[in-house]
Amino acid sequence: MRVFTWNILDGGVGRLDRITSVLRQVDADVVALEEANDRHGAEWLAAALGMELVYGEANGPFAVAWLSRLPVVRTENHRVPVLDKTLLEIEVDGLQLFATHLSAGRAPKDEPGRVAEVEAILERVGGDDCVLVGDFNSAHPGDKVGVAPPEEDAPPGYVSRRPIELVLEHGFVDCFRTLHPDERGWTYTSERPWARLDFVFATRGLDVRRCDVLASAGDASDHLPVVAEL
Repeated sequence: MRVFTWNILDGGVGRLDRITSVLRQVDADVVALEEANDRHGAEWLAAALGMELVYGEANGPFAVAWLSRLPVVRTENHRVPVLDKTLLEIEVDGLQLFATHLSAGRAPKDEPGRVAEVEAILERVGGDDCVLVGDFNSAHPGDKVGVAPPEEDAPPGYVSRRPIELVLEHGFVDCFRTLHPDERGWTYTSERPWARLDFVFATRGLDVRRCDVLASAGDASDHLPVVAEL
């Protein structure tokens, strides 16, 4: 199964044709969209690609969505209060797939909120065949980071790490880092990459055959997408 995750920036407004082109190129079985703010835009993408849409209203404007070319057996939107956005679950071909988008903020004071979000998420995910994807606004504990642009208001060399550490401690595999131990894989920003904030995690029983950052999509959003084959 080919899994794709992408923060499309403010619903992809004005960029839906380019986003569609990228998605056609990747030809994924399931696509997670973060910042799917514009439901009509998400519906347009699903129709253009011939995929089923599962839309997750969030606790704020930044919704989460799944597109699937395979039959969706079950869905659940875990819109729990602690989440800044939501956690959207679907079941496809025996695989549980979860997509989320953690809260933003680059200062150390912002990390506890993301930690609380991840703790709530990990209470709801699991099982032998499970995938968790999304924009975590956090870095792998072992990742190098570059210099954040001034508008990020981030301390030099700082990025939130504990949320990803918790996901790994829960038994998930970071698909990209497993296959690319020495590559940066930075996904944010697409114009000036400095950190890897977007992830595909899988439970250990799944065979991760591919996981790549799609640099060619850089003109369609402020994040680069990640594609994995399981």
